Amino acid sequence: MELPRLESEKPAPAEAPPKPRIHGDLMHLCGQLLHRGAQSMMERRAAMYLKDRLLDHTGHAEIDDFHAVENHLYIFASYFGEFLVVAVLAIWWPVVALAYAAGVFVCFLAEFMGYRLLVRFMPEYESQNVVGRFLALSPRRLVVLHAYYDSGMANPLFRRDFQRYLRPGLLAMLGCMVIAMATCAIETTEIWTSIEHPWAPPVRWGATAFLFGGALLVYFASTQGEDIRGANNNASGVAALLNLAGRIAHKPLTNTDVTIAFTGSHEAWMSGTRHLMKAGRMSKLDTYLISVESVGDGTPRYLTAEGMLHRTLADPLLVALAEEVAPKYGAQPAEFRALPTASHLPLNRGYKAMTIMGLDDEGLPARWGSIEDKVTGVDEKQIEDVAAFIEAMLRKLDTQRG
Repeated sequence: MELPRLESEKPAPAEAPPKPRIHGDLMHLCGQLLHRGAQSMMERRAAMYLKDRLLDHTGHAEIDDFHAVENHLYIFASYFGEFLVVAVLAIWWPVVALAYAAGVFVCFLAEFMGYRLLVRFMPEYESQNVVGRFLALSPRRLVVLHAYYDSGMANPLFRRDFQRYLRPGLLAMLGCMVIAMATCAIETTEIWTSIEHPWAPPVRWGATAFLFGGALLVYFASTQGEDIRGANNNASGVAALLNLAGRIAHKPLTNTDVTIAFTGSHEAWMSGTRHLMKAGRMSKLDTYLISVESVGDGTPRYLTAEGMLHRTLADPLLVALAEEVAPKYGAQPAEFRALPTASHLPLNRGYKAMTIMGLDDEGLPARWGSIEDKVTGVDEKQIEDVAAFIEAMLRKLDTQRG
């Protein structure tokens, strides 16, 4: 006859998974803090809170300080405005104007793709990332889950009714740059051919006028704006990753190290993501990056392609994993070309990356950059579902060989 076990001998019941704290996280980030503007004391206070929240789940959490420019839009406006100098130079020295225009054009493209050129000469202010690590027993790969936590501003340039025109406007500006260079090149040929092209200067001045108008618009927009609470953009992504941190801590992965990073100064042309990539020294062979943005409203989407200037494809393996588990969580595939996401830098530098984002019926993030982006408009259940969706992807990835 089996003797009954003493109370001390009975196996301990399995620890229950942590209860979601999504509402509390949102209320702290978007209620107790009036905003989380880049390089502000409010952003710093948000970082300290996020570090404490990560320490609830892992002993490997830290604040990583860096410096970022206050407003990157000034740099973009200056690149557009430089073509006024090109037009003036072309009156006397079209060859010099062509060389100068080509230099400005290449520098603008490099700056837009995330490389620091002229922006490094602007004043910089302190910001910070918050990084937590969950280490596996037999790691084969690293997954970096990142969400920016600064809230941005309600900027006239990024108003919802203007967002759909941002990409066409950018392409038009690039087209005018090319036209200005082409007219300079045509006038340069007059030195050897003696064939005059009287239409070239008026065309160049027309393109220059468009560029200068764009420069004034960008500069004016950069001086306007109001700090917002940023509940959907992007406290929702932060809350999803905090929820996911609890899930990973409760049931760790076996073959996959996970880094959860909350990046600051995203509004300063993704400075936090740039610093994360630089400080992390991540291998392109076995590192996967997943950005989580604006998932508290709209339909959850996993982006198969994105990019304002050129179309970049998400990592095929991440897309395949998302497709496999998406039906259970209501996530859908999409392409997003209207604005740069936090995956803009990793994708353009050859990393295996993908973005998960909430989009409305018009294919835009809801209340992005809006003064109405408050906690009352965020779907907390959807944030929890997105965390579960990402967890399912990670569990599938954890079983992959190599």
